Amino acid sequence: MSARARLAAAALAIALAGASATAAADSYRIGVIHIERILRDSPPARAALDRIEQEFKARDTELSGREGALRNDVAQLGRDKPKLDADAGAARERELEARGRELARQRQQFAEDVRARQFEELDRLKERLDQVLTKIAHDGGYDLILQNALWVAKSVDITDDVIKALAP
Repeated sequence: MSARARLAAAALAIALAGASATAAADSYRIGVIHIERILRDSPPARAALDRIEQEFKARDTELSGREGALRNDVAQLGRDKPKLDADAGAARERELEARGRELARQRQQFAEDVRARQFEELDRLKERLDQVLTKIAHDGGYDLILQNALWVAKSVDITDDVIKALAP
């Protein structure tokens, strides 16, 4: 076989392989989900958000009250400072600054605690989501489920089905 014949045979083989791959690709079933909608709209996600809010509500209220009291004390010091001697005014300023630093530290710790709980709840939701997606993929005959595509035709968007399946 000449080099030209081998080249033609190779080109034909490549073309046939591409055609069969295209034909096989036509039979794939693909679904796409939007994670942000699932995390915002699904009943388990809303329930997790409510649990976290209730868990941290009292602590947030207490910190907010202490922050308000500190603001009031700072304003009071501003009004009283002209009447105070220098040492007393400086002592009150140091005390208020120390309270402010402590409250800032507590507020930061509060934010870290909330984030940690959010991650715990998110991990639980992801486990449940994996189970639901696996069931939907098997039951619906999906070959591929993607998340957060740039543009999705309504025919492949299965986000609403996933949200319904996540409901208890």
